[in-house]
Amino acid sequence: MNAIQIAGLTRDYGQGKGVFDLSFEVGKGEVFGFLGPNGAGKTTTIRHLMGFVRPKIGSCTIAGMDCWKQAATIQKRLGYIPGEISFFDDMNGDEFLRFIEKYRGSGSAVRRDELLERFELSPKGKIKKMSKGMKQKIGIVAAFMHDPDILILDVNCRIA
Repeated sequence: MNAIQIAGLTRDYGQGKGVFDLSFEVGKGEVFGFLGPNGAGKTTTIRHLMGFVRPKIGSCTIAGMDCWKQAATIQKRLGYIPGEISFFDDMNGDEFLRFIEKYRGSGSAVRRDELLERFELSPKGKIKKMSKGMKQKIGIVAAFMHDPDILILDVNCRIA
């Protein structure tokens, strides 16, 4: 069984924007990079995989589960870092990580603490006062702390 399978995914936003008849598979244990210019449909595809958007045409599955119909189950097994991380600014980092742990219904304080130590991060401060780098580290810890089966990283990088 493939870890990820997309078959004939189409999402047309008009004027050539969207995803058109996209198909690919990612096997268990594989690392897959999805590259393209801004507006190529990378984030739209990831939103379908996360179950945030229902496919108009085609299908998306993770571990054999339908990404739309079984989104809640899939999300508990995934690590996800969005391109633009949003936090509850009134929380501190520790409160946010505990919230994510409770949402997933899984996680280990030992694993969370290992990651915080590895990234030399104290999650005690208010998120709204953290630097962008510290917020990104909180996002990484949240994505990895439950030891997910699959990681989906929607990151922006420039290649010179």
